[in-house]
This record gives sequence, structure tokens and C-alpha cells, in this order.
Amino acid sequence: MARAKPTVYLDTNILSVLHYDGAHIQSIAQRVRTREWWEMERKFFELFSSGRTDKELSSGVYRSQEEAIAEARRLRYLSENGDVKRITEALIVTKLFPENALGDAVQLAFAISYRLDYLLTWNYAHLANVDVQRRLNAICVRMKWRVPLLVSPETIPWRTMGREVRREDA
Repeated sequence: MARAKPTVYLDTNILSVLHYDGAHIQSIAQRVRTREWWEMERKFFELFSSGRTDKELSSGVYRSQEEAIAEARRLRYLSENGDVKRITEALIVTKLFPENALGDAVQLAFAISYRLDYLLTWNYAHLANVDVQRRLNAICVRMKWRVPLLVSPETIPWRTMGREVRREDA
């Protein structure tokens, strides 16, 4: 199925950082870069979220929580179906993630199950890093899954900067 635009699954932290209003300097820098991407680039992509993201954004209490949840609910939600659950289990069994990172495995399983182009996240520890991408590529080849690219607002191709946003294997 050909899509008009490349597809992006938004990890929970993208939506929370988008509305961050605290004083932590690294989070402020991420907010600035996320808002730049949101304003300049999102129109070139088809964006997706899920009930899992909604649940994560709804847990706890933090400033701008209502804004982050409202932003997520404006996006197209993907269903947490049996395929997402099977892929999550496979990602855990292959030890792509530590045991305490089940939520990251589920978020990635959505991107894999729905054959999305990108998973956009600020999570460099468990998702958007070269080692995880390399290991994910090997797992996806073995399982015959399409590999989403794990990116941050800093590393996703920016069309306004002259980069092609369409995946070569799409």
C-alpha cells in the first residue's frame, strides 16, 4: 500500500517534551528542537500515536499534562492488536530491551506492526541509538519484519533542510 507521506509513530516523550514548561536545561533544549520540528516538519509526515501513549501521558501528575494528552488525542491512534503483543514479546525475548523497558518495547512494536517508517523519540538509552538500530535490523531481518528507523527530532530527515524524508525501501 503506497502512502502519500512517510509515517511516524510518536513516542510518549515527544508529546510530553513538546509541552514541557519546567526549568531543566536539557529538557528545554529538547522542547525547542521538538517544537521546531513540530512547526516546520510534521506536515511532511503522517503522524500516529496509540492508547498506550495516552495511558503513559495520563499516569502521574506533571505540569502541562493536559496539553500533552490533548495533543496525543488529536493524532490517529493505532490499535494494540495481537500482532503488537506478539512483536512486543519477541522484542523482550531477544533482549533488545532491559526487562524494565517494557513500555519502550510496546512503542516499538506499534511501529513494526503497522510498518511505519519512523519511530520518533528522545529516548537515546533504549531506542534512538546506533546499537539498538543495528540489533533491531538483525531481528527484523530474521523475523521478516519491516524495520522502522529509530530517530529523534535531531536525526530525522528535515525536508526544510533539503533532505529527502521518504524511505528508500518504502
